[in-house]
Amino acid sequence: MNLLKASQDACAAALRKYGFTAKLRGILLQPRADDAVTGWLGLRRETSGLPAEVQVNPVVGVRHIPVEKAFIELLRGTAPIPTLSQPLENLVSRRTVAQWRFRAGTDLNATAERLARNVRDHGLPFIDRWADWRVLSRDIEQSGLLTDNDRWFLLPIVAALDGNHSRARQLIDERLAREAGRTDAYAAAYWEFAAKFSTWTSTL
Repeated sequence: MNLLKASQDACAAALRKYGFTAKLRGILLQPRADDAVTGWLGLRRETSGLPAEVQVNPVVGVRHIPVEKAFIELLRGTAPIPTLSQPLENLVSRRTVAQWRFRAGTDLNATAERLARNVRDHGLPFIDRWADWRVLSRDIEQSGLLTDNDRWFLLPIVAALDGNHSRARQLIDERLAREAGRTDAYAAAYWEFAAKFSTWTSTL
């Protein structure tokens, strides 16, 4: 038995009842009433224990299609791209197991069902909240959910898509001032992003 494939198939089957469909191996999407947004679920796999064991660490997220298109155009990203995501273990209580071990010779479906129930109980509220564009555009900057590097790409995009081009430009200029004189890879990537950004916003 291919334990890696079998564990992924068991997870996909268990998560289907909560609206998730497999998009790529290890990535599932949850279509919603609004076609501009989907739930996103990544099944991170720790495979050092193969062939006896696979550990799965879910990451839940929300995927706003306009943001994804911007990431593809401005940062050469590859769909599907979550706008915002968090490891499930960050969303559950400390008393709840947030890592699932699929062991050869055990009931993989039972383990997958436990994983799916935790996604339902702890991941879906996260997705539901951030799937609302009004909430995302209003609260994302102060949410504490973004790394310092990621925020300077995402926040200007969200501001521009929300029609606040002056705020988007302010964020870009603030980061460019911090990158002045730097020649590392991040600085180069941000200067390239900023150059493309003005052209992109003119098409909105």
